[in-house]
Amino acid sequence: MDMIKILEDLQSAMNLEFEERVIIFEKYKSILELEVFNNPSNVYAFSLIAMISLELRNDVEFSIKILEEYYGRNKDIISDDDFSLWATNMAYFISEEYEDYDRAIKLLTEAVKRSSKYANTYYALGKLHFMKKDFNGAKKLFNKAFKISFNNIYRYCEAISLIKLNKKEESISKLKSIYTVPFIDEEIDGKIALMLGIELALNGKEEESKKIVQCILNSDYERFNIETDDLGELMYILNDYHKCVEFYDKANLYVDDSWIGQYFFALKKIGNINKAYEKLKKIELNIEKNIYEEEFNSEDWECEDDYKDYIDSEKRRLDSIKKCYVKVVEENFKPIPNIYYDIFYKCYYINCPRHYIK
Repeated sequence: MDMIKILEDLQSAMNLEFEERVIIFEKYKSILELEVFNNPSNVYAFSLIAMISLELRNDVEFSIKILEEYYGRNKDIISDDDFSLWATNMAYFISEEYEDYDRAIKLLTEAVKRSSKYANTYYALGKLHFMKKDFNGAKKLFNKAFKISFNNIYRYCEAISLIKLNKKEESISKLKSIYTVPFIDEEIDGKIALMLGIELALNGKEEESKKIVQCILNSDYERFNIETDDLGELMYILNDYHKCVEFYDKANLYVDDSWIGQYFFALKKIGNINKAYEKLKKIELNIEKNIYEEEFNSEDWECEDDYKDYIDSEKRRLDSIKKCYVKVVEENFKPIPNIYYDIFYKCYYINCPRHYIK
């Protein structure tokens, strides 16, 4: 059975309308069901059926039962490689769909003990360790995943784990090792450049950071997952307040105190306090309008508690923005950027028909 051909056909079908996709998925599901009838130890076929079934039925429990059936029939003869594939894919369902993280960790840990040959196994377990704030464990697992596949996503995740461990120089070194221009990979190359630029700037290497920024600006950066507000934050770190304001003005951001303080500070530094005040008044007007409209149409809310929570949250949001303005503009406070350090999510289901890449 040509699994590569099946995977490619299923992946191509993902670009079709659902009704057309169903025809192709049902066709291959029947072929694969015949395969497992004749060869009940084919873990690849069972795994494909499980994911195809999820796509067709949106029933995680049914897909889990398919993988449980495979294990029940083969547990006494299963090889380490087949177990590792099975465990990684089972962990995907119970972790991503059921959020049963402890059970997923147990399965993946057993696969690692069996020296899984799949990078996905180590990435998946690293992701769960990162989520549980075991950054040292996560770092080691991402490193192993990278050594198996040389996928830059795994090296990026390792670098983020190092930042969490406060090993900034080592993290920068890892990021530099995978930084390339021009950008090619739309998934990760932009993220690598942005994080490298941020870390260089935060660690006193402004000139190096500025070179990275220029490469970003010379690219079609939005195509590479870099948003204008990301650049606004980076410009703020580099003390380029004119550019900071320019990028924040372009960004259509939900207004809260997570970034507005930086915007107010940048306006103050370039001598445009009037614009900061006008921005505050515009925000105030918009939030008060939202509150008034929801209070006027309160009967449209199905749940009174939800309505009250919304009104209270909007009032708190406005109050925090006003306090932020006073602190920055009138009391000379410089906000510290709250950088969001998170790993890059990648589907780790082995031979996933929805995300397979040749």
